Amino acid sequence: MQILTNGSPTYILLNGIIAHEEVLLDDNICLQPADTSHLDFDTAIKTCRRPDDIAVIAAYIPRITAQLKITANTKEELTARAWNSIWDVLILSAIFHTEVGFNIQSDTTASKINKDSHLNSTSLHMRGLNSEKPYKLSTEDLSWIKTHFADARKLLDDDRFQTAIHCLASYRWHSMPRIKLAILWAGIEGIFGASSEIRFRLSLYIARFLHHEDQIKCKDTFETIKKLYNIRSAAVHGAKIKSNTVSAVDESAKILRLVLLQCITCQALPNENDLVP
Repeated sequence: MQILTNGSPTYILLNGIIAHEEVLLDDNICLQPADTSHLDFDTAIKTCRRPDDIAVIAAYIPRITAQLKITANTKEELTARAWNSIWDVLILSAIFHTEVGFNIQSDTTASKINKDSHLNSTSLHMRGLNSEKPYKLSTEDLSWIKTHFADARKLLDDDRFQTAIHCLASYRWHSMPRIKLAILWAGIEGIFGASSEIRFRLSLYIARFLHHEDQIKCKDTFETIKKLYNIRSAAVHGAKIKSNTVSAVDESAKILRLVLLQCITCQALPNENDLVP
């Protein structure tokens, strides 16, 4: 990934998510609405400095729906913040269960991009290039960001949380349901760290972590996790899967998202000792 910072601010152009108003992710990074509908193909291409940029710009410019505005006092700080903003995008992808593309950097806010602007492809992997409608952040979603995003960022210091966020944000990059299940369960298992009697312990830990005050939901979740883990094991070990794998992927993603939300709300990852009856 290449990040260019010739001045401040810089912008990471996003697709796959819509923000109808600005919301600060921290004092130096703001999620903003963005619109590139004024750009025609010829103008967009003129912003490119490298041949590889052309394919990315042509594919993603029509899809841009939001941007990160990043500021700093020095070029070095701006470079670090622009680079690390990838994790902000992954958090947004995971929490709102959508695929947010972050493939273009601009020296100009999206609505003012012209032939003299400089657009740079930050990734040539073409991720986030899909036909799904972008996720529109609601007023409640924006409120969640204002209240909890800083807590989510702090938890990234823990490798278990970082891995789980990346798993939930990136599992869609793969086409095979078996691979998606393996990735999602890597995130789930990493959060809880059960090393023996894994199916039973994971089912118990997840159920108690999510629903410790509701015995009925706790029991239902316990049974759901056991079934999902059986499917996960079959997928990872190449066994025949009798259940609907697409449904299992969706349910597993839902479980991982609920676990991450609970971690963020509690401002801590689960402690195994607290989950043992």
